[in-house]
Amino acid sequence: MVWQGFGEAGSAAEVVRRGGCAVRTLPVDGTCAATARRFVRDVLAELRLPDGVVGDAVTMVSELATNVFVHTLGGRVLSITPTVGLPEVRVYGRESGTELVVKVFDSGSWTGAPPCGALRPEVEAEGGRGLEIVDALVREHGGRWGLHRSRSSLGLAPVSGKVVYFGLPVHGRLPVAPVDDCRRAVRELARVLAAQGIERTHLSVGWGMAVLSVRAGITAWVRDGVVSVTLPPVGTRKFATSDLADVAEEIVRCGEELDA
Repeated sequence: MVWQGFGEAGSAAEVVRRGGCAVRTLPVDGTCAATARRFVRDVLAELRLPDGVVGDAVTMVSELATNVFVHTLGGRVLSITPTVGLPEVRVYGRESGTELVVKVFDSGSWTGAPPCGALRPEVEAEGGRGLEIVDALVREHGGRWGLHRSRSSLGLAPVSGKVVYFGLPVHGRLPVAPVDDCRRAVRELARVLAAQGIERTHLSVGWGMAVLSVRAGITAWVRDGVVSVTLPPVGTRKFATSDLADVAEEIVRCGEELDA
């Protein structure tokens, strides 16, 4: 099941090419990691990314999906498939198509401090090396990885949770076209936010720009091909209109942080 991003419907790879976020739910059983691998491999292969990027991305998403099944689901196969809060894998481009981002969402509660830096489990540990593998591969590519709060985008109702993500440089191999109309850009942003349960937004257009009021403290405005977003307590960040998927992710993250 794929959440089609911006523009007309098409394959998951076409969604990414248009600046959207391709999303697939993951099963709550032992095929969770295999499903994530297959989805990412198919999307990245259709995007014609280098074999080395595809292979390492598949390895990393496999580790992240395995962590979801083992830790969030406790390694238990659910006898009844839930209609909300299923794990998800997301793929999109950012920085005007120069970086590939892959995220794995789960509805588990946020506990403890987020992991960071090179991870080294105890020598005698039987597990716990998944994030160490992700850290090593990301460093090899000169990329980044991390964890933040988020919301689901598929299912009957959006739920809060978290994502673990990685970003890999792809050196402009994702030629994402900018959205050249400010009104259309803001409407697409509002639609994507609504899919994640953020529906009470207000749109206004005039003076060569379009403004989307999301909630107190969070406002996005588009003018001259640039999206400016106030994200407390960070301040104002600027994005290209080709990065609307990333704008939506940042707004959702900020809202979840404010509500935590």
